[in-house]
Amino acid sequence: MILIGRTLSPFVRRSATLLNLAGVPFEQKVVTTDDVEELSKYNPVLRVPALQLDDQEVIIDSHAIVDFVLSEHDAAYQLCPAGGAERREVMRISAIAVGAMEKLLAAAYERSQRPKELIHAPYREKVLGQAAGAFAELEAQAEGLTYFGGDAPNLADVNAVIAYDFGMIVAPQTVEEVALSHLPALARRANALPAFATTQWQG
Repeated sequence: MILIGRTLSPFVRRSATLLNLAGVPFEQKVVTTDDVEELSKYNPVLRVPALQLDDQEVIIDSHAIVDFVLSEHDAAYQLCPAGGAERREVMRISAIAVGAMEKLLAAAYERSQRPKELIHAPYREKVLGQAAGAFAELEAQAEGLTYFGGDAPNLADVNAVIAYDFGMIVAPQTVEEVALSHLPALARRANALPAFATTQWQG
C-alpha cells in the first residue's frame, strides 16, 4: 500500500497513524497539493490523503481511509467499538477533533493562501474560536484518562492527539489560551509510541 501526502496535513497523519496502530504495512509517497500533475494520478479533486492498495485501487479522503482500516483491519474492535454507546462516544470525540483540524486548516489557509490585504481577520478569528471550543471539550473529556481507548489508544486518541499537535504547529497561541493540561499529557503519552512518533511532522 502507498499513502499519498505528507504528515503536515492532519488528515494524512491520522490515516498513517491509524494504519500503524492496525499493523497495516504501507509506504508513504510525499506529494503536496501544489504538485497537481502527480496528485491527479490519485485523486481528481487534488486533495490528500489517498491510499493506493496493492491491487491499485485508490481510496480517497481520510474518512474513507479510516472506514477501510476499521472495516478490514480491526476485527477485534481495538480501534473502535463494534456498536452502541461506546462506538458513538468514540465517533463523537473524533468528530470534535476532526472539526478542530478543519477549522485550524481554514484559519491557516486564510493567512497563507490570500494576499495579505485580503485576509479577513473576523473569519479567521471565528474559525480559531471554533477550534478553541473543540479543544476545551477534548480537554474536559481527557481528564483522568490514560487514553480515550483505556490502556491503549483508539480512533478517538488518534484524532484528538493529531488535532492538538496540528494546532501547536499552525495556531499555538490559540491552543495555549485554552489552558490545556490533560490533552497535552495524553498527546505526550501517545507520541512516545512508535505508531504516533513515526508520523510526527519533521519539517
